[in-house]
Amino acid sequence: MKYFTRLLLLSLLTANASAESILIKNVDIYSGSKTLPSSHIYIVDGRITALGEAVPETADRVIDGSGKSISPGLFNAETHLGAVEVSAIRQTVDFYTDNAEVTASLKVADAFNPNSTLLPHNRIHGLTHALSVPESNSGLFAGQVALIELGNPPRVLNDSVAVAMEFSEYGASLAGNSRAAAMAVLRQNLADAIDFSANKNAALAGQRREYSLSLADLQALEPIIKGTQPLIVKVHRASDISNILKLADEYAIKLILSGVMEGWMVANDIARANVPVIMDPIYNLPQSYESLGARLDNAKLLNDAGVTLIFTGMSSSQSTHNAYLVRQSAGNAVANGLDKNSAIAAMTTNPTSVFNANVSTDIKVGAIANLVLWGGDPLEMTSEAELVMINGEQIAMASRSLQLRDRYFKAAP
Repeated sequence: MKYFTRLLLLSLLTANASAESILIKNVDIYSGSKTLPSSHIYIVDGRITALGEAVPETADRVIDGSGKSISPGLFNAETHLGAVEVSAIRQTVDFYTDNAEVTASLKVADAFNPNSTLLPHNRIHGLTHALSVPESNSGLFAGQVALIELGNPPRVLNDSVAVAMEFSEYGASLAGNSRAAAMAVLRQNLADAIDFSANKNAALAGQRREYSLSLADLQALEPIIKGTQPLIVKVHRASDISNILKLADEYAIKLILSGVMEGWMVANDIARANVPVIMDPIYNLPQSYESLGARLDNAKLLNDAGVTLIFTGMSSSQSTHNAYLVRQSAGNAVANGLDKNSAIAAMTTNPTSVFNANVSTDIKVGAIANLVLWGGDPLEMTSEAELVMINGEQIAMASRSLQLRDRYFKAAP
């Protein structure tokens, strides 16, 4: 017995001796709604063990954080990461389908490619987590949203955190080129999902009426009509937002709005309904009739009303191939009046909370390190990520773009 006790103690001492420790001193720490200026952080074996002044004086690796900052890892809430490689090559695009029998049941996680070159490219710039969101093509419903972690290796944490759908001008075009028709189709789809859920055995046996969606799609909508999973609705026009809010209340749907270019017009209604929004604060141009009221302080006005903000970059390149530029969107929101801590929370702690991600994004004692050390202010685009930790593991700062640079770049004489 004494032998085994000594062996256990020896193994514990060995484990502690091999645990790598990192001490970052005099660094500005941003976490959620709080800021710790010129503070210290001590990380042992991937876990934050001390913050503030009460930290050890030495570690295996000591970093002078003067003039630098730490934030939780970035989270972009609307990407196609893992489901596309080259947008112009259809064979590498898996986030939508031409099959009208597969709408809500489309699961992008089934096509997730952990070897995509886009993942390390975004990872070395501070993006640690993202949603991979399908797009509508054959109907209002786009499919099931996946939560992914860009660790080494990248992986799907949850293959279905929500169902996405369109109720924009494009969505109306998928339902007969009329918002009224789109609403009628949506009501019929939801009614069919309710009937299917209540009579599943009979429906699967072919003993119910004909449905407007496939059985697989109705099965995918069951968590939506039961209120156990959110429905992400892309919508921009103020009147359309109001109609979706009413529909969600009528059917007791757990709603998340996406886009909301005219969201500021109905910000109080969104806040009263306790509905989060996914948005890109950079959008301010009336690119369509549904965005005539777009403005750069949309994020500030929504936040002032009490709406929970979640940021993305919705242009095709910024949302996926350069998804890390979500922090540029956050910086623009701050430049147009949004509180800085609120902007950082909108691309770090807010999305993990809203989507119940089992991910530690709060920088506190005892938490597993999911964080980024920046060379300067986290919202300043000239600040580069110097250290990235995902799930307590330091990420190698390597990507295909850097490999190509190193291979072909020739320094000037």
